Amino acid sequence: MKFGWRIVLGSFIGFFGAAFGSVGGVGGGGIFVPMLTLIIGFDPKSSAAMSKCMITGAAVSTVYCNLKLKHPTLDMPMIDYDLALLIQPMLMMGVSIGVICNVIFPDWLVTILLIILFLVTSIKAFLKGVEAWKKETAIRREAKAKQLEQSNEDTRYTLPPTGPDTAAETKKTTDEAVSIWKNIYWKEFGLLASVWVAFLTLQVTKVIN
Repeated sequence: MKFGWRIVLGSFIGFFGAAFGSVGGVGGGGIFVPMLTLIIGFDPKSSAAMSKCMITGAAVSTVYCNLKLKHPTLDMPMIDYDLALLIQPMLMMGVSIGVICNVIFPDWLVTILLIILFLVTSIKAFLKGVEAWKKETAIRREAKAKQLEQSNEDTRYTLPPTGPDTAAETKKTTDEAVSIWKNIYWKEFGLLASVWVAFLTLQVTKVIN
């Protein structure tokens, strides 16, 4: 394929798709596949395979960043390793079936299935976004009302405690919040990694045979 406006436009769409996909946690596959098919000119099967390759780097970097984060409300990491272990085997099985169907199905059927999938996911994402916007608006209004009530009352301002002990405690809490070694459940993470390695070994063995 020669360098031209299609590759330039596809690169810009891929950049913004990866950025917004990482923010929303969807990976950008819903943007990469149509871009590769409609703009670059790949067939649906090649576009799906290329999209998986493009998503891999962003997925690895996003997982690494999330490994260092703690849950905003619960005393646990951001990643629920138990839930991931529960879903991962069925996810791997679904991927295997999907790869087989991608080889067997004709291009027109793959295109129709992709259109249906993208329509359903887009509608659900839009409805979820509207619901989240309504909740955030209500929370913002409540916070503003409480702030107005507090401003009307005479509140006594007290300085927060300071000193070497407080600074050390704050530093300790911050270090624990960002330390990746303390934030990972290594047993569950090891089991999850073993599932990945076993699935990869199985797929490589199938390709070799």
